Amino acid sequence: MATPYDGKIAVWHVHGRTVGENTIDEVIETIREYAPAVNAIWVKVGEGTAWMGNIGAGDPKTDLAIRGPADIDRWVMKLERAGLEFHAWAIPFGANPAAEADFLIQTASRPGVRSLILDVEPFEGYFRGGRSAVRPLMLRLRNGLPAAFHIGMSVDPRPWHYETIFPDEWRPFINSVHPQVYWADFGLSPDAALAQAWESWGAYGLPIIPVLQGYQGRGERLTRESMDRARTVAIDTYKAPGLSWFRFGTLNRTFFPAVNVSMSGAVPGGGTGEQPRPIGQGRYGTEIVVKPGDPGWREGTYDGTPSPLANFPNEEGWSSRYFRTSSTASNVWVRWDPQVPTGGFWEISVYVPAQHSTTNNARYKIHGIVGQTSDYEVAVVQTKMDSIWVPLGIFNLDASQPNAGVIFLNDLTGELNREITFDAIRWRQVLGWQRPPRFLADGFDAPVGASEERMVAATTWPASWSMTLGYRVRYRLGGRESLHTGNDFIIRRGRSKGQPLYATASGEVITAQRLGTGSWGNVVIIRHDPLLSTGQVVYSRYGHVDDMQVRVGERVARGQFIATIGDAYGYYRGSEHLHFDISGTRTLAAAPADWPWLDGDRLDRDYLNPTSFVFSNRPVKP
Repeated sequence: MATPYDGKIAVWHVHGRTVGENTIDEVIETIREYAPAVNAIWVKVGEGTAWMGNIGAGDPKTDLAIRGPADIDRWVMKLERAGLEFHAWAIPFGANPAAEADFLIQTASRPGVRSLILDVEPFEGYFRGGRSAVRPLMLRLRNGLPAAFHIGMSVDPRPWHYETIFPDEWRPFINSVHPQVYWADFGLSPDAALAQAWESWGAYGLPIIPVLQGYQGRGERLTRESMDRARTVAIDTYKAPGLSWFRFGTLNRTFFPAVNVSMSGAVPGGGTGEQPRPIGQGRYGTEIVVKPGDPGWREGTYDGTPSPLANFPNEEGWSSRYFRTSSTASNVWVRWDPQVPTGGFWEISVYVPAQHSTTNNARYKIHGIVGQTSDYEVAVVQTKMDSIWVPLGIFNLDASQPNAGVIFLNDLTGELNREITFDAIRWRQVLGWQRPPRFLADGFDAPVGASEERMVAATTWPASWSMTLGYRVRYRLGGRESLHTGNDFIIRRGRSKGQPLYATASGEVITAQRLGTGSWGNVVIIRHDPLLSTGQVVYSRYGHVDDMQVRVGERVARGQFIATIGDAYGYYRGSEHLHFDISGTRTLAAAPADWPWLDGDRLDRDYLNPTSFVFSNRPVKP
């Protein structure tokens, strides 16, 4: 009997208070860094008729909180973009079967929810409705869902608990069983605990997908070795079709390597538990560019009149198109068709010229994505771009479909009298990654200098700029000796204050604020996308800036204008400069103002030499 869990590794998530991460994106980042073998997250949505985010004092982490269907939709959207599945789980009480069934129907009916797991245990705080409450609950739940929707049941597998949950009452409505094989808590070996689970539930006649222990319970009994043993026995001896681990938030560097093993035994990232780095494998293949007027370009109007798009020469030398935006109606449209020659993963980017790009809501619609039943929309804030390629993401395309990778854009932005540009779109085949994340960094540029200087592959820093203080140089800061964490830059001719700064690579802004009253002033920090070539994730920091153009949570593209050079509110008046450093750890995410002073060991651990790193990771070419 097939299940939605076949061949998959999942982790359970309970509540924002039980994890160190603050957002769904951070949860995804942790999984991708430490356990890329994980395919799915089982997210607790509630208990009885209460949403999980409202229970007790509530979930303090807004992005993680589940307080209704809209929050489930947010989780589903973000997980799907990262190639992860959303499975819901909940604790039914049986106190009000009709209301609880309706609550669960709300959850299971949301698009993208792959299954529902009911946690049924004979303890306080779990099912208390008795035998008579099971069928009313499950009949109403089943009648409110499609017949093919999968419902699993998670249970305590110890034999003396079997009859206490009325297994015969649940049986007509359940599609799989998920015994909680917590060997360390039970005081058993993994072999004995798994044998107990199959002895209790093996005759139930449903697929068994064990829940393996991923938390340190009583007596410090859980070890990496016992987790490896449990996984091996579950798959090899009992032929478990899939596995889950309880729970996300208690898994750490010691335990994640045991989770980071696929059902086939493969270990993504080499089994180290670190960020997967397929060194020398990630690369671009075929590149397709469709510019205005090319054979793959079509433009038109909704009323059949001639296209009113105006032309202008862009900075790259070809002709672009633009039009005034509309707040209430669509007037013009453009369609780009790449005619991709082969299926697989393709990076799609749009060129946004510096002129006539003043809209905040250019809504590009992507067609023909594998597994996507409707078009996929990506909004681009054109006004913040300046003659750069802006990635929409990486998508799996099926070349046999006539609309594979087709892009559509019209002038309806919800704004009045702004301008929207229609320019070139680029499709680049991504090779060397079995399942790439939605975004990859194609390389790093200098954060300063004119666009033509920043794009010269043979150099690292623009000739019009000087580096006044380099990486690991010993100097005095505020009367105290220190080792410099990065590079300081000034312009050779003219005043540095007010000079524009650019994102060194694509990624997400995690800090954009003033840090204290000392020498930092305003600081922008970007968590960069995994490098296409190696999978490495780094953080870049831009200190002493003014006129910040970005906010926390916004995505940026390589070369995007993000701020100007400042003087830290007068601290560096007369010696304005950019402080630029790069960290290969999460240090800057946890402490934006981090400074190791003379701790050379920590400097070497947490910071990279910007000159050698950027030079070694210039933008890759097909």
